Amino acid sequence: MTESGANTNLVKKRLHAVSAGLAVLENAWEQKPHSYTPEDLAEASKVLQGLIPSVENSYAKSKAGSPQRTLLERRLVALHQAVQAIEDSSATQAADSD
Repeated sequence: MTESGANTNLVKKRLHAVSAGLAVLENAWEQKPHSYTPEDLAEASKVLQGLIPSVENSYAKSKAGSPQRTLLERRLVALHQAVQAIEDSSATQAADSD
């Protein structure tokens, strides 16, 4: 990504959010450490939550039984799980710091 602009920044922000979500899920499932700060995770959660309505709209328009619908179902589950894992991780970090 050598171009700069609004679209490139949006893609970078979404990529960072998905990477953070994956890292937190791997931490929850396999106890793999991650290097994301609470601020990074809060931003990632907001970005991932912002993607959910778009995916839901595409899901609503897709045909039942189509491969596209299956992909969107799985994508929604993954986004919800990532957001939940980030929230759980943030709650755990807040409790540990008290």
